[in-house]
Amino acid sequence: MPRSRRVCSYCQQEMGEDEFKCKACGNLVEMKTVPAETTQMEEYEEDVLDRYSIDLLILIAILLPPIAIAIGGVMLFNDDHYKRDTGKMLVTGALLVLVIWGIILISVSGTLTIQF
Repeated sequence: MPRSRRVCSYCQQEMGEDEFKCKACGNLVEMKTVPAETTQMEEYEEDVLDRYSIDLLILIAILLPPIAIAIGGVMLFNDDHYKRDTGKMLVTGALLVLVIWGIILISVSGTLTIQF
């Protein structure tokens, strides 16, 4: 397997991939250059929640709000902003569902009656 080459950023002389000091000019080269075969730098793609995961989280928020609050609370402390925002929405949605459930349960049970 041939060794890939890189170019000195000062004198444009070819260097080995593992060399950090140019033999021609003596300058230290800190950054590696992209090999000639590569046209673009590869980007790191973060894992995001897919559609089915989001659907499952919505169902959990509607059917089991306390569990959704726990999952959303854990996601709030994630470094990824997308997951942090998803955690915020999950906690907010679960709390909203709990309030709606509470209103429905109180109105159905008849414990809260307003007399005029």
